[in-house]
Amino acid sequence: MFVTPKRAFLFDLDGTLADTLPDIAATTNHVRQSHGLSPVDTTTVRTYIGDGAKALLRRALAELSPNEGLHEALLEEAFAAYIEHHRAQCTVHVQLYPGVQSHLILLREAGHGIAVVTNKPEQFAIPVARHLGLDQFTSVIIGGDTLPTKKPDPAMLAHALEQLACRANAATMVGDGLQDLRAGKALGLRTIGCLFGYGNAQALRSEGADEFWRAFAEPADR
Repeated sequence: MFVTPKRAFLFDLDGTLADTLPDIAATTNHVRQSHGLSPVDTTTVRTYIGDGAKALLRRALAELSPNEGLHEALLEEAFAAYIEHHRAQCTVHVQLYPGVQSHLILLREAGHGIAVVTNKPEQFAIPVARHLGLDQFTSVIIGGDTLPTKKPDPAMLAHALEQLACRANAATMVGDGLQDLRAGKALGLRTIGCLFGYGNAQALRSEGADEFWRAFAEPADR
């Protein structure tokens, strides 16, 4: 267990610590094409990200049932195909954003606790984190299926803080999505919104945060 006498930092993964979009897009288009749909560009796939793989697939395959919503059996079939393809795909193109490694080194050397809290399923979040070397900074990696609920439910954040032995009033949530800010606020954490990520920057601004970053660890003008 990481004992954290100083402020702890909880980081989202996709669109916050790492650019995972090319790999997510590759798998998403694999599933779309297997259902007779044309591939979409990364800009479109970017709008699907944030609430976990099943939510992504509901958005990506919405054309199959535009009026009634995606049938649960079809969603489960698509999810199984996504899982199978993404196991090999998830680390092909992924890379840390500039400045991430150096900032995490500074946090670690200053004695801050660090955790990754992502709606990405554990079976992808953990291999991606290891591939990028994030496991040298923390052993606390909470995925979207670690608990029964995902962000914006704050339970994932509370679970991470318990493992870091840190109280909510001494922690910060850093993320690029509304779900990150809302989960952090619900638990009473300080929040940092990442305007460079996959979330809608204007929506993040409207949601409000204690601080915004225009690039990783680079504060934006208010």
